[in-house]
Order: sequence, then C-alpha cells, then structure tokens
Amino acid sequence: MTAGASASSKERAELGALAALCSLPHMGPARVRALLTGRDAPEAIDQLRAGRAAALAELRSCRGVDETLIATWRRQIASAFEHAAIDGHPVGADLLAAHAREGIWLSVPGRSDAAEIWESDPEPPALLFGQGSVIDPQVRRVGVVGTRRCTAYGRTVAQQLGSGLAAAGVAVVSGLATGIDGIAQRAALDAGGSVIGIVGSGLDQVYPASNRTLWADVARHGTLLSEYPLGRRAAQWQFPARNRIVAALCEVLVVVESGSAGGSMYTVDAAAERDRPVMAVPGPITSAASAGTNRLLAEGCAPVCDVADVLAALGEPGRGDAVPNGLGLPAAPAEPLDQRVLDELSAGPRTLDEMALLTGTSLGELASSLGRLQLSGWASEAGGWWEKAR
Repeated sequence: MTAGASASSKERAELGALAALCSLPHMGPARVRALLTGRDAPEAIDQLRAGRAAALAELRSCRGVDETLIATWRRQIASAFEHAAIDGHPVGADLLAAHAREGIWLSVPGRSDAAEIWESDPEPPALLFGQGSVIDPQVRRVGVVGTRRCTAYGRTVAQQLGSGLAAAGVAVVSGLATGIDGIAQRAALDAGGSVIGIVGSGLDQVYPASNRTLWADVARHGTLLSEYPLGRRAAQWQFPARNRIVAALCEVLVVVESGSAGGSMYTVDAAAERDRPVMAVPGPITSAASAGTNRLLAEGCAPVCDVADVLAALGEPGRGDAVPNGLGLPAAPAEPLDQRVLDELSAGPRTLDEMALLTGTSLGELASSLGRLQLSGWASEAGGWWEKAR
C-alpha cells in the first residue's frame, strides 16, 4: 500500500494514522510495532488517545518508555484529533499532504509490490517514507557497507564494486554514510546503475551534510528511504535501526572495510538474523580498517576478490560477462625501490619523513618513487600522509 491518487479513503486513513504515530517525539520502530500489535493504525492511535490499558501496556513494555513520554504522546495525539475535526479530515491527512508537497511517498512495506521481502522479517518497518522510484522486487540487490574512515584501498574497492554491480544490472543497497557506503553508491550512480539508499533521519534532514549532493542524486535517479517523517533529525539510536533495513533489502551483503565493531557489524548481525549471505573483502592484517573484515573471513564468510565473486553468490554469474574481472589492479611496480616503498605502505599510512627513515632513501629519490606509484594507481596522498591505494 502506497500513498497516491489511486489509494482508497481507508488506505489513506491508515497511512495518515501511521504517519501521525511516526511523527510523535522519540517514537521509534519498536514502539510503533508495539502499538500495532493486534490492531490497525487508526485503532492504535485512537486507543493511545483514549488511554486504553492494552495499548499503554504494550508501550510500557518497550525500553525507555515512561509515563512522562506516554503523557506527551497522548497530548499530541489529542491535539491532532482536534485539528483534524476542525479541518474535516482524518488524523494525519495534513502530514500526507506535507510529504506529498515535498515529493515524498509513503508505503506500508508488507502491503507493497515488494511485500515478499518483508514476509519473514523479524522487525519489518511499519511505514517507509520514500523519494524516487519504488522498489522493484525483480531487480537483484546487493548491500555494500563499510567504515567511514576508509583507506585509499577501501575507496578503490568500493568504487570498483559499485560500478561493477551497476554494469551487471544489480542495485547497490547502503546507508548513504560517508566512507564506503557513499563511495559505492556514488560509483553505481555514475555508472548509470540502480541505487537504494536508506537513511537514519527525515528525508529533509541530510546527514552527514557533506552527502547532500549524493542524497539528491539518489532521490532523482534511485530510491531514497527512511522510517522517519519530515523534520526528524539524525539521532545515534536511529542508525542501528536503519542498518536492519539495509540488511533486509539486500540479497547478499558485502563488507569492504570495517573495524572490529561499529555500524557495519550491526548490519552484519542483522543480515545473519535474516539469513542473508555475508561476504568480506580481504585487507592487510596490519590495517585497523580491515580488522573486522579479516575476522569475518576467519569466521567463514566468503571472500570478495572481484565483482564476479559477488554475482556468483547472488546466483547470477552470467551477469558478469560484461564486467571486467578483478578489481582493476595496475601492473606491479617495475622499480625495486617502488616495490620496497609499497611494502612499507602496506603497514599503514606514512609521512614522507617516516618513509625516508624506513627505506633509508633520500627525500628526492623517495618523492620520485611515490610519484611513480601515485601515477600508476598504487599509492595516494592526503594531508601529508601517503598510503597504499590498492
């Protein structure tokens, strides 16, 4: 069920009631699900307003819900009913109109064209706010996630995977965060591919602000999704909740770079809970950015050495026929000094002075070597630090 001109009055009443519930302060997915236990959205919102014992008991079972918060919700719902009575519209009709003005559609996932994705999900969203295209369940989907503090190697791999999956007609699913997520989705968009981005705030609250252009491009050329209504700012607890939707929407999850803990590992746990295969990109054992992915490999996750590995896991090996094999590695350095410098960079980012001490080379010779490695795509420099790019 998706809001639109074809929606019936009953469907619009339910969407409006869901939007009103989701718009309450500190109302999250678990609390909405509790309220909807055994009742539809109009019933739930009416019972909350009336203070019915069953509805309040469901809410009190949720972590962090106290009497003060319940009283705040009831006051806001009472006010919403008063305004709706004055306007002669169902509760939440004003919210539907406000989102429609911003080009945002609302959808109940379990009753949408992609309902099969959510049939066995342990924590399906009650309502999704979207911009761009609705999800086409016939398009194959791969999640690509990783650390915000990625290395040059991680950036290169994320770009190769994003563009390679796009070339194979596979949608790239991720959380539009800085680092691996955004890099993979930008590469997929630039390759003319399909992208599904799930965010942890209202669709008018861009976070991080540096990804504003990427958000806009996903909304224009892909699918941008959130569980939260207009005006909801990013909050720390909303991102693990967002990650479960990334896990649910992908058919295979690829972790490019990740520390031993963090958002990527929340997504891994959510994928495992949903029986989604998890794959990992091997990285240097000396790199903290690859500690999590290397651990996943040690625990039995399949390695990703090229796009073909991902397509094989997806059960679509033939889609990779037009995709270049491998991750585009350039020829190995020909100069012995260049290889020695590259070996030292494998241990992590270094300054020019550090590299001179480690290699016993003059700054002039070292600068020439790093220049050759940079031109060939093996090394990169940022802020005075050099690192291995592949």
